[in-house]
Amino acid sequence: MNKQKTSLIRIISNDYPSLLAVLSPIIFWAFTAYFFYSGNSSTELFLPLSAGITLVAIPVLIWRYRMIASVFEDGMETLGTIQSIYFFRGRGRVEYVYSFQGQKYASGNAINRSKYTRILRDGQPVTVFVNPENPKRAFVKEIYL
Repeated sequence: MNKQKTSLIRIISNDYPSLLAVLSPIIFWAFTAYFFYSGNSSTELFLPLSAGITLVAIPVLIWRYRMIASVFEDGMETLGTIQSIYFFRGRGRVEYVYSFQGQKYASGNAINRSKYTRILRDGQPVTVFVNPENPKRAFVKEIYL
C-alpha cells in the first residue's frame, strides 16, 4: 500500500462534485442573506432551501473527500492512459483506461479546469490509483496528488 495523501483543497479545486458541494450552499446562503436584508418575501423560501442544501452538501463533500483520499492512502498504483479529456466552461470529464491484476478497466471523473487538469492530453500515460476492493474506482494521480 502506498499511503499517499491528498488535500481537501486539491480535491475541491480539481473534483467537480466536490466543488459543487462547496459552492451550492454558499450561493444559496448568499441569496438568502440578500433577500433577508432587502426585506424580500423570498427569504421564507430560501431559508429552508439553503438549510436543506447545506444538510445535503456537507455529507456529500465529506463522502467524496473520504472516498478519494482512501483510494490514495490504501489503493494500488498502476499505469493508465488518458482515453479522452474535454472541458466545457470550466468543467469537464477525464476518461482513462488501466490494467489491474491482469484485467483491463475503464473509469472516469468529472473534473474542473485547473493547472493540474489543463496539462492532460488524450493518449497521455498517467499513474492511476485503484481501490483493490473495487477496481472500477480509480483516480489519476496527476490530478489529485
